[in-house]
Amino acid sequence: MNPATHNTGPREKSIWPMFTGTFLLFALFAGFVFWMLRSGDVASFDEEAIRATERYDILAKVQEENRNLTSGYGWVDQAKGTVRIPLDRALEMAVVKLSAQSEPRPANPIDPNLPLGSAVKPGGFAAAQPTPPPFKASATEPPAAEPVPLSSVPAAPAAIPSTP
Repeated sequence: MNPATHNTGPREKSIWPMFTGTFLLFALFAGFVFWMLRSGDVASFDEEAIRATERYDILAKVQEENRNLTSGYGWVDQAKGTVRIPLDRALEMAVVKLSAQSEPRPANPIDPNLPLGSAVKPGGFAAAQPTPPPFKASATEPPAAEPVPLSSVPAAPAAIPSTP
């Protein structure tokens, strides 16, 4: 072996083959993903898209039924003589009826002797609170509590057993 031809120093490695191989693998993977996405119709297999379409169809049907109920005439109960009228017409009739009244009236009788409290109910109206009776100090002292005989009190256990 000739020592002059044998090199013991570190070999220089080229990074280009590894970089090129990595780039080619990435390009192959991207091409495969692109081919998979283009080969099938994503919307036809997407369950959420199908459910969303069904929900929109149901919503349109319900809105159409509500529109028909609030804008048309019809029988609610023909035996009782109850009819359904359009909402706009019902509002006009309510305004005419309320304007025919001489003055506004409360729906329920109001007792002016009951003060209004500070408790506000969920409707925003203050609820009438009853007035508590005035405090009167009694001149006599309250009766003292009767002593309990010791024989009627059960004895406490000496020790409480511990549970494992």
